[in-house]
Amino acid sequence: MADEGSAKRWGIGLAAAGLAVVVGYRVLGRDDGASGRGAAADGVAAAVDSAAQSPLGPAPGASGAGGSEPGAPGPGAAGLSAPIAAAHVAGGEVVVAALDVSARGIRVQRIGADDRIVADRVVLDDVAWSTDADLKLAAHAEVVAVTWRGLRGGKLVRELVVVGADLAAKEPPVEVAAASCATRDALWFSDGARATSRPFRGAPHAVELPKDRDSSLLCGPGRAFAVLDEDDGTSILPLAAAGPSDAAASKVVTLLRERDFGDDEQRELAEYTVGDDVGVVRLGGSGAVTIREIAAGVLGPLRRLKATIPKDDDVVAVDASPKVLAIVYSEDVSAACPAGPGGPGDGAVATKVMVLRVDRESFEESTAELAPGRCGYEIGPFFTGALGGALSVAWAERSGGAGRARAPIAGLAHAVVARAGAPSLARVEQRADALVDAGCDGARCYAAALVRRDEADALSPGFVRILRYE
Repeated sequence: MADEGSAKRWGIGLAAAGLAVVVGYRVLGRDDGASGRGAAADGVAAAVDSAAQSPLGPAPGASGAGGSEPGAPGPGAAGLSAPIAAAHVAGGEVVVAALDVSARGIRVQRIGADDRIVADRVVLDDVAWSTDADLKLAAHAEVVAVTWRGLRGGKLVRELVVVGADLAAKEPPVEVAAASCATRDALWFSDGARATSRPFRGAPHAVELPKDRDSSLLCGPGRAFAVLDEDDGTSILPLAAAGPSDAAASKVVTLLRERDFGDDEQRELAEYTVGDDVGVVRLGGSGAVTIREIAAGVLGPLRRLKATIPKDDDVVAVDASPKVLAIVYSEDVSAACPAGPGGPGDGAVATKVMVLRVDRESFEESTAELAPGRCGYEIGPFFTGALGGALSVAWAERSGGAGRARAPIAGLAHAVVARAGAPSLARVEQRADALVDAGCDGARCYAAALVRRDEADALSPGFVRILRYE
């Protein structure tokens, strides 16, 4: 999923209370239509709700002009809790959705490039937190789409609400299916039997999916795809955006056939997009890595890489820009940390982060270290996005001893992966209870952190601070 504005990606934040998982997707992009599992967003203009304004100062290590010193929002501002979701839009602004417990609602805020809240509104009411609650958010030039899975009216729902430039709902909330992704023009949902697009303008459109195949959704900036998994292989079905004329071009294309790999069983599989082209990375049980792409509708050759990934290492992210494919994996290096009370193996954890990169023009391969591992820190989730021809790879770092007295997330680590050269690691230090991806715009990347008010514990509502990094 590569795009200088990035695209559909899943951000997972760790809430301190109950270690609740927060999931957010965004639709973002750049004007020149580069790659990504999402789409371009020209920005969301909104009128200022003066009753909801509250200054947010830039986080240490994060950029952002203006704003007052960091701290609790001012009088009249809402307190926010996990789950949260975020998406960047034009001009360095970021749209955030979060649970507002006191209002029993889902609150959406638009935070300007100067880190001040410029629009604020509750878009769903009568909601309540639960351990499996999650939020997704997609931002378009004139609308923001929020999907809430959780309790509403005392019942478990998955509802979509679309709001306009003023953050007011354009229509009543509607029930939607579980699987979802977004292009620049539409949201896509699937129940396994059919995929349905809900355009930001126009009527919904449904596409029947092949029977007896497991399917998932994948979005580029201008096109959605169904990924079809079978015992004997993986296929891609381009999804018609509108009517019969587009549907005629939607044919199933087989990307991988498992018989081509002999006894080397599949260990992991990951798809990515570069513009509206699709690629897949297959990791075999032996550690062998194979890639294949569909470019401009033409199936490319099966490429078996020379490099391998050790069997005990985990692939944590796959993404691509027009120039480089990055396969990010982690290695447990806890043995290098001081032993704990129980002796060797009972000490602090540490995880090294590596990247296998492939030049998408020459297909030359190289492996580089992104981070050597820090004793006492757990890592993840990972966020990726295109920065020009390179890729940004970022991840949350969590330290031990966290709980009610201290937020579990210590900050964000990030590095830029280019076709050649050693990546340089940097960090944004920011204590938070949740951290979600908000995409990249080609020049910089964004994340949203749920920050506690001064001396507050995990059970008190906080506020969102935007992290900007390159």
